[in-house]
Amino acid sequence: MDLEHLTAALAGIPHMTPERGQEIYAFVREEQPESVLELGFAHGVSSCYIGAALKANGHGALTTIDQDSARQRKPDIHALLDQTGLLDWVQPIHTPTSYTWELMRLIEGTPAGDWRFDFAFIDGAHSWFVDGLAFFLVDRLLKPGSWLLFDDLDWTYATSATLRDTEMVKAMPEDERNTAQVGKVFDLLVRPHPQYGQFRVDESWGWARKKPR
Repeated sequence: MDLEHLTAALAGIPHMTPERGQEIYAFVREEQPESVLELGFAHGVSSCYIGAALKANGHGALTTIDQDSARQRKPDIHALLDQTGLLDWVQPIHTPTSYTWELMRLIEGTPAGDWRFDFAFIDGAHSWFVDGLAFFLVDRLLKPGSWLLFDDLDWTYATSATLRDTEMVKAMPEDERNTAQVGKVFDLLVRPHPQYGQFRVDESWGWARKKPR
């Protein structure tokens, strides 16, 4: 399925816009990664754009992780991958709690000094607690010279249409509700990290490149 037909097939499904989908597709086509990691797939729209780019490249694989609750989404990632012919290019992993647990397992299975991924896209929990840890875990798995992308730098619990009225969010301290927590991860953990550079912010996206060895 070419990009035009893929965009049409995914139209109206949250949460990645066609414009962003085409951007990440173009990035993967240009960079030619062999192994991609995605944290947070929701319905699987972003996974399809990445998987389609890998398929167009003729090589590579995407490992994408989200909670078990993503199985309840309509459509879910498995339906989208089947519809778009991308089942062979994307490996979804469902986890009961958090992708940080699955990252621990990946690190356990990766020999010290080796790296697994050429590109990582973090678009999941949107919290300081989860994604702050996730950054350091992903760093253990990301090859030198590879790109790291964060989505939703400006997202807050207070402005989330689906979460702001939940009991969990109402119980949060006010500053926690109103702070753009992914933005804090990017500014306070990623930017000062000595192994990262070439920082770029594009609206809600934050890019950083791991320095070559």
